[in-house]
Amino acid sequence: MLRQSLMVAVLLAAGSLTMDGQQVSPAPVRGAVTNAVVADVIVRDAKGNPVRGLSKADFRLFEDGIAQQIGDVTVVGDATSGATTSVNPRSPTTERSALSAAAPLSAGSEPSYMALVFDRLSSEARGASYTGAVAAVDAMRPNDFVGVFLADLSLTTIQSYTNDREKVRAALKDVATRATSVFDRKAIRTIGESDAAGDADPSVDWTAGAESGGRFANPHQPDLITIKTHNLWEIMARNQQGFATTDALLAIASVLGTLPGRKTVVFFAEGLSLPPAVYQLFKNVVTTANRGNVSFYTIDAAGLRAHSADGETARAVRAIGAAGIATNPDGSNQSSLGLLEYNEDVLRKNPRTSLTLLAQGTGGFLVENTNDLARGFMQIDRDRHYYYLLTYQPTNTIFDGKWRSITVKVPDRHWTVSSRLGYLAVESPVGLPLLAYEGPALAALTRTPPPSDLPLRSAALVFPRGRLAVLAATDSDAVRFDRDEDKKIYTADFTILARIVSTDGRVVRSASQPYHLTGPIGDLERAKAGEILFFRQPRLSPGRYTLEVAIHDALAARAAVQRTSFIVGDTSGMQVSTLVLVQRAERVKPEEQPNDNPLFVDKVQLYPNLGEALQKSKQKSMGVFAVIAAAAGPTPTATLRVLRDTSEVASIPVPLTREDSGRLHALAELSLENLPPGRYAVQLQVVQPGRVETRERAFELKQ
Repeated sequence: MLRQSLMVAVLLAAGSLTMDGQQVSPAPVRGAVTNAVVADVIVRDAKGNPVRGLSKADFRLFEDGIAQQIGDVTVVGDATSGATTSVNPRSPTTERSALSAAAPLSAGSEPSYMALVFDRLSSEARGASYTGAVAAVDAMRPNDFVGVFLADLSLTTIQSYTNDREKVRAALKDVATRATSVFDRKAIRTIGESDAAGDADPSVDWTAGAESGGRFANPHQPDLITIKTHNLWEIMARNQQGFATTDALLAIASVLGTLPGRKTVVFFAEGLSLPPAVYQLFKNVVTTANRGNVSFYTIDAAGLRAHSADGETARAVRAIGAAGIATNPDGSNQSSLGLLEYNEDVLRKNPRTSLTLLAQGTGGFLVENTNDLARGFMQIDRDRHYYYLLTYQPTNTIFDGKWRSITVKVPDRHWTVSSRLGYLAVESPVGLPLLAYEGPALAALTRTPPPSDLPLRSAALVFPRGRLAVLAATDSDAVRFDRDEDKKIYTADFTILARIVSTDGRVVRSASQPYHLTGPIGDLERAKAGEILFFRQPRLSPGRYTLEVAIHDALAARAAVQRTSFIVGDTSGMQVSTLVLVQRAERVKPEEQPNDNPLFVDKVQLYPNLGEALQKSKQKSMGVFAVIAAAAGPTPTATLRVLRDTSEVASIPVPLTREDSGRLHALAELSLENLPPGRYAVQLQVVQPGRVETRERAFELKQ
């Protein structure tokens, strides 16, 4: 729940679109879906200067190792882009190509966007970062738009994108003096560290000196139990820190990706917390940035470190090696799988590793081990103001949602070529975060006819004031569960994705959930029982929409898609929600009761029927529920009718209960005992003087 709150906060701050948020866009969105791929490419000489004058004939581009035909090359930049290396055309043909396919854009033809993002920094690092960031202000041009952001427990916009230098300077002074959340960097250990043989804290040398407390000989002594308790808390703290930062970067990359050209994010940090739980979501940042031609340049704000982070990592890895040899009191060895996961976490904990993963994965670079950050900004400025845009149509025309790598080369030259590393092959408009695990589900939405390999039930229940309950469900035993007899565990891996699309084809809300399930084999049958329910609560303005839901089972390579149209009415006069058929209800403990859930009524959580047939042998009655926002005047009255074909089978009055907010609840229980099997419709009619509203739902009754 904490992470969901963080994600909503940062996406709202960055102006993105989410299922739970409102649209706040800083610039027009270019949302056309196209199969053409654009790669922004920077070519540097041995001194790091941009190489000018290249044409289409100079580049070779490969997708998944297969050569692609480059359709167009456009140069973005001008002769004032700092020091450059010019290349003479090889032949008249090359010269003509350079003039036609690589004509430079003028300096003012397209705006250039750069986000300066400051992570939680120590006071010393904030000062050094401010000094370095001022260099970015000094290099600003009339068409440069710079935004300043602070990534703390939520994303704070210090200055929205502007080309006013004084506003950016003021924002930098502001962020340099702000206190941020504090995480104890010295105390934070990595996952599994307390299980290693001895103290793997980098501050303790492998050969402990006389002044050192040494390493524990008895892994079960009270001191070690205390450390294990402390480490468990630190694991959760690292996850919280990592989620907050990763979500902030994802929000910024998502919005920048809607803008034309190459976009730049300069990220000031003293490292990036990427424990295993966060690392899976960190991949979404790289995926989204690559899709939108957003490059991250990371700044190790710690500057010149007194102690080598590489040395600390090496000592931790040596401790892992010792743990792999050590035995527990019962004679068994420590888990090799756990130690492997711990090893990967230790490597990512190194600031160089974590910040390089972000920079190189998006076509940027890391500035580290220096107190002269202005020099790094000079190189960043060169990259921003002189680069090539290569456009091509992939030879693989099946957009299956999988990752495709891109490699760009300039043969026979000893130059450095940087570009986006690849993209997720989906046909989807830009403007939303593109999460790595969503690819196959998004691809399923584009298939014709839609796949139906899995059972899928969904609904968009509309409540007053534009509130929705979006639900999707599947049977647990319909997805694939793999058994690992050696490890005695089961696994399942599937994704549910829901999108709301307006009548003009815009995706106005999107949400998804990956399900990576694992557990003891002995619990497999219990895990396969019941259903899997996906639930979100967005808000929408009045209009007509379509709910698109996709489920993709990664292990079975199967998918299903369902689409449902619905209307959100205006907010004037009396409003009546969708009529909800209640499949089951659960009483909720006071400490677990939700604050704002339209399906939570009088301490009871309602679970809607999403189209399942009712069985008289298992269910004696059915609940019916609706929410009413009455207009001024007398209290409305409600009547429930049961229809078979066009004939009325039953009719009962429904009492209306007023809640604290002033809305009315219509909640009734319909007996099924006297109804023969067949297809029915239940109809709720709400009457207030001058207005009548009717809601209807169909259901099937089996013996």
